[in-house]
Amino acid sequence: SSGINAEYGEKTRKMLQQAVLLALFGAISSTRVAILHMHGLNEDYDDPDHVNFKNYIEDHSDIPVYLIDAFNGLASLTPLEKQVPEILEKVKKIASEYDKVIAVGYSQGGVIWRALIEQWDDHNVDTFVSIASPLHGIAGAPPLLKELVPFVDKFSRSPTFYLFVYSFLGQRLAPLNYYLDPYHYQLYRSCANFFPRLNNEKGSHWERARQKHNFLKLRKLVLVGGPDEHVLRPWQSAQFGYYNEEGNRAEEVISMEETRFYTDDLFGLKTLDQRGGVVKCTVAGPDHFQFRDDKRVMDTCVLPAVEEATLAAER
Repeated sequence: SSGINAEYGEKTRKMLQQAVLLALFGAISSTRVAILHMHGLNEDYDDPDHVNFKNYIEDHSDIPVYLIDAFNGLASLTPLEKQVPEILEKVKKIASEYDKVIAVGYSQGGVIWRALIEQWDDHNVDTFVSIASPLHGIAGAPPLLKELVPFVDKFSRSPTFYLFVYSFLGQRLAPLNYYLDPYHYQLYRSCANFFPRLNNEKGSHWERARQKHNFLKLRKLVLVGGPDEHVLRPWQSAQFGYYNEEGNRAEEVISMEETRFYTDDLFGLKTLDQRGGVVKCTVAGPDHFQFRDDKRVMDTCVLPAVEEATLAAER
């Protein structure tokens, strides 16, 4: 009987806690906060996992979640330089109805959101939650593909592969737009366009200053990733970690704080971190696809960020 009472008490406590949170969110709904979610590569905006994410977050926060309907399925292979301006127009239209927005980007959607934020003057994005996104890029074959096709990893180190990646044809494919091979850094910097510009590795002084200013308008950046990731290589790219100058040849990964993006503060990552604006949320267990609607990810990483952003918008 005591066990049943304890279980009942715990359920009651959780119900009361949820009721308080919903009341809190409802009480400050006048601040008009919304969540804008961008899907990943070869996905549709309304795939079941993304709909699950939308429903769970709305049920637990009472904040509306918009799934951005743009470049679905194979259209997501479109070069990101073309995707970003079109998506930005859609995003601006939704965001104009709210005081603050919370950006959520899954996988390639996180790279797209980074570009949207940097290209959007006077944006009202308070918090950017990046989920399993290759924010520092990718290099080499994904672990999942290595398991299926063992020789592909060796091929990814061959001149044939990296010369294709940084060719005109290779750069017509969105996932190769953020392929950063540190071992061939000068080739990447000279032949790639989207990612070096996004990272302020090239571009005019005015363009770099503008992008950095826009990035630093963020109040909070939440970096969600985990060691059981099986698509991003390395998985630490989700938290701005990356390979050293040997690239995927040595498999040595350095932390965000050791990367040039951070030490040179190219687009404001170091500044944002030093003012307490960067949160790393590491969740072991989910693979790349499970991150889309994993309950632990939503409870541990997303909902706390939503709650904090909503409270900050009220102040």
